[in-house]
Amino acid sequence: MTPDPLTIGPDDSVASAKKLLESHAIHHLPVVENGVLIGMLSTSDFLKLHILRERPLALETVKVSQIMEAEPVTLDISADLIDVATKLGEGSFHALPVVEPGNLLVGIVTSTDLINHLLMQIPRGDGSLREPPGPEAKSRISDADMTEANRQAKASLDSGASDKLPRAFLQLRDENRLLKEVCKAAELYLRSGLAEREHSVLQQRLSELRR
Repeated sequence: MTPDPLTIGPDDSVASAKKLLESHAIHHLPVVENGVLIGMLSTSDFLKLHILRERPLALETVKVSQIMEAEPVTLDISADLIDVATKLGEGSFHALPVVEPGNLLVGIVTSTDLINHLLMQIPRGDGSLREPPGPEAKSRISDADMTEANRQAKASLDSGASDKLPRAFLQLRDENRLLKEVCKAAELYLRSGLAEREHSVLQQRLSELRR
């Protein structure tokens, strides 16, 4: 689970909840009052407010308690992976708040967490196991922040600024994208039993990266 997850209060506005979800690139927010879980808010709950999407000021007047899922399905701190898989499989949700006695929130488990954990147990094509994410993964820059950084870098270059930092940032972004393509091609190559087509794709991606 993710311990001590980001939370929001029932009296907070929907607008502030939306900002939290977007700035941290997450899809679920436990709703907590004095440490006690009283609901769950997910991005899908905002569909209830679709008529307000063109009226951002109206979002300030709507409280989280008005659109949250009250009495959500929870997971006991002593639960195991079978419990997680069963509850996620039977429900129409993708996150389970983890609680201690008294409904005190201690963590959250999502379907992505479960899938990633299971992937750790499946050998790659070369027989090696995937490495679990290190502590730095928790402090990764969100997708929203990266999008904003890209926008600022492009705007700086478009304005004719002589600062090399924006250009270096965009170059590193492009090189990182190419590296990801090489990794995907390499994994496909290994899983396929070294087929001729996958070998050709891998060579093409490596050539692009060298250029």
